[in-house]
Amino acid sequence: MKYVQEKQARLGESRLVPRVALSASMGFAAYWTYLYFSQTKHIFSPALKHHDVLTHHAHEFTELRLHVAPGVELEGWVRMPAGMGGAGSKAPCAVYFGGRSEDVRWLLNEAQGFKNLPLVFFNYRGYGNSQGTPMEKNLVADARVIYKWVAEQPWCDRNQISVIGRSLGTGVAMQLAASTPVHKLVLFTPYDSLISIAKKKVPLAPVSLLLRSKFKSNECAANVRNPTFVLLAENDEVVPHDSSLRLMQHFAVKPLVATVKGTDHVSLPHDIDAQGLVSHFLTT
Repeated sequence: MKYVQEKQARLGESRLVPRVALSASMGFAAYWTYLYFSQTKHIFSPALKHHDVLTHHAHEFTELRLHVAPGVELEGWVRMPAGMGGAGSKAPCAVYFGGRSEDVRWLLNEAQGFKNLPLVFFNYRGYGNSQGTPMEKNLVADARVIYKWVAEQPWCDRNQISVIGRSLGTGVAMQLAASTPVHKLVLFTPYDSLISIAKKKVPLAPVSLLLRSKFKSNECAANVRNPTFVLLAENDEVVPHDSSLRLMQHFAVKPLVATVKGTDHVSLPHDIDAQGLVSHFLTT
């Protein structure tokens, strides 16, 4: 009798293991399916609240709409410091690409640290009042349209168009710099690839297979041959320093690097000293 009971118990256990394994597999499959179809809102997180615009800097800015694709217009601004951009004059300028939760209109209030550097900045698709859906291929395609538009402006020295990328936007800036003759490149808190960042956030998911927007900056870094300046926050809990350092190992030309004291991932581009460093790098 005891033998029969032990045999039945072992039989029950043998049937339980496949059921547990099946349930676990179904759970992982459901989780991965959720990640795949919801990834856009996790990668791109447009700010819901617009920044109030302070009127005492309004004279420096021109608001515009740029048609980048059928049915898609982006809102953007040109910052032209006082005394620049006059008839017949051409100036160096920089195009700024923001982070994952960034409405770039904050620059309307806080660009004074960039001093005499003309700036061009647009909200990504789906951000602010820009139309469309954000995806890597869309953002990179739009960046090329923006660069071309800037190069055609009468106030722009087309041989001195630089690019600034922040966080997520460093992936856009890297791809533009790797395929376009930009003058100089500035990267605020860059990462080697979105895959490596995502692996730390969701270690149990096959992120390299699930991600549609991979932003593999490490793979295009070898094609970036212009002078590059990397700015790191002293305390960054979003993009680990080791991710930035891994990226820098792939550059064809070793970048200049600065860690700005007293800053974190969010505050770094707002820091007036960091802006001053960028302005000096791009205008000398």
